[in-house]
Amino acid sequence: MEHFLSSPMMLSLFDISGSSTTYKIGNNHQDPCHFIDTHNNILLSVLDQIYHSSVVLESEFDSTAALASLCNTRGLIPHAAGTSFQTQFGHLFGYGATYYSYLFDRAIASHVWRNLFFSCPLDRELGEKYKREVLRYGGGKDPWLMLSTLLDMPALAGGDAVAMQIVGSWRIEDSVISDRH
Repeated sequence: MEHFLSSPMMLSLFDISGSSTTYKIGNNHQDPCHFIDTHNNILLSVLDQIYHSSVVLESEFDSTAALASLCNTRGLIPHAAGTSFQTQFGHLFGYGATYYSYLFDRAIASHVWRNLFFSCPLDRELGEKYKREVLRYGGGKDPWLMLSTLLDMPALAGGDAVAMQIVGSWRIEDSVISDRH
């Protein structure tokens, strides 16, 4: 989980001399466009939903107009008239279209971090629980069952609409230090 990589407590383990201020201030080398990228991933997810809905069956459907409307109503930068980037954008299909799962997984990772590791990322018991309930299976167990057990949340075990709604209510919290900025 990337949250460990910016935890001041974790980073302090690599400061042998004890002279670094990293423990106190954390890792501030975050990509300044990170949140813009997240917003863009969300817009691409919405665009993908539009392109895979029944609206495309209508004879007057225009994929560029749908993109323009989305950019102009929800985007940070308005659509550039006369362009149709979606015709050359491979991330709308194939492996690159995993932005859905990436955003979803970031929400889960943020929730696990905030609720298990935030206050004490070096807690041996929690680390062992994470290893025992998640890591040891190496993808060989239903992830919903693992998450349910890890978080002690039986409602997640089924991976059904209820579980999706619960996870969907979690925020993506990228900062490990709540008052960093």
